[in-house]
Amino acid sequence: MKNSRVLKVAAVAAVSLSVIFAPFASATTWKAGGASSVNGLMAACKVAYQAATGDDFPYNGTGSGSGKTGIQNGTMDFAFSDSVVTTELIANEIHLPAFVWPVAILTNLGGSNKPLTLSTETLAKIFAGKITRWNDSAIVAENNSASNVIIYKKKDGQIVKDAKGAPVVLRTQVVQNHRTLPDKAITVFYRSTNSGTTNNLARAFNNLYPEIWTKPAADGFATVFPGTLTSDPVHFRGAAGSGDVANGVKATPYSITYAEVGFAAAPYNLAITSVINKAGNAIVPSSDSAMAAAAKATVKDDGTVTFDYATKEAAAYPFTATTYALALTNYGDATKAAGIKKTLNYLSTNCAKDNPSLGFGAYSSTNAFAIAFQRQLAKLGK
Repeated sequence: MKNSRVLKVAAVAAVSLSVIFAPFASATTWKAGGASSVNGLMAACKVAYQAATGDDFPYNGTGSGSGKTGIQNGTMDFAFSDSVVTTELIANEIHLPAFVWPVAILTNLGGSNKPLTLSTETLAKIFAGKITRWNDSAIVAENNSASNVIIYKKKDGQIVKDAKGAPVVLRTQVVQNHRTLPDKAITVFYRSTNSGTTNNLARAFNNLYPEIWTKPAADGFATVFPGTLTSDPVHFRGAAGSGDVANGVKATPYSITYAEVGFAAAPYNLAITSVINKAGNAIVPSSDSAMAAAAKATVKDDGTVTFDYATKEAAAYPFTATTYALALTNYGDATKAAGIKKTLNYLSTNCAKDNPSLGFGAYSSTNAFAIAFQRQLAKLGK
């Protein structure tokens, strides 16, 4: 019975993929926007998407908040958001779990900008303003001690994945860290506009350390910050989008921020922090470590996701997020609904798989996220 269900899911996925590559009669430009986390992914996927579908959508994500507003006020045909819509959904609005990715912790420590290793607790205290200097004893200890790093099982040079799309761990390896930390104040760059990335990081902190991050998750950093953010404008600086906070860290030695992995690359050239998970392993944020966390998440019937932030899964990255496609089940136009359905299916099925360096997890057909995505996608056009 179980194998029968898997075969049915795979068959549905195969049929939906065949629709993507069917000849197109005319090009359509969709109105889309929202989460800035997927700006790089959309740009990387754009040419292949246009070639496969004949359609286009100029994507300029400014934040999950704008995506939620855009789909609800009708200025967008579909949108992306890194957090769930918590206000009342409009008629026919649904969530589709389109992408899984790690919220990377990015730093600029000046001339010696090699990556740090930090625990989730130390990071919770840094972003809460409880740890304010780079030579704090907790940071020094974690960067001058042994760390367990993950060695994945490989076949023909590729990481082996299990049925859920998670990487198979071969073993852990002990690495000794040696690092002199500067006696400098920490500058934290945060998202000043409503941001699903903020929501995901704050949600992890609130779940893991509710005595530090005392407020429930929300899209506004000032809303979830455990204190008065405006009381320290020097050490806490806001910027609008992911690219903006990355630019801020690039221009400011001894600073830190949170963003999608792709914002560490040129032109920003930031260091990516390894985060010690609850299994005690130092995990680099990547598509593989995000999928390890996704394998332990709960996907609900409405397409929304709850992560187990305290999982002791060896390779799970503790700050993992879902980007939802926000769409409507009834667009009042069957042709438009079919076109949006084709677009979203292509983006979720192909973009992460074809651009692994950007850190987005690639779904397998039997992954719970992929199954939920296809189930929600099937509702479009009814």
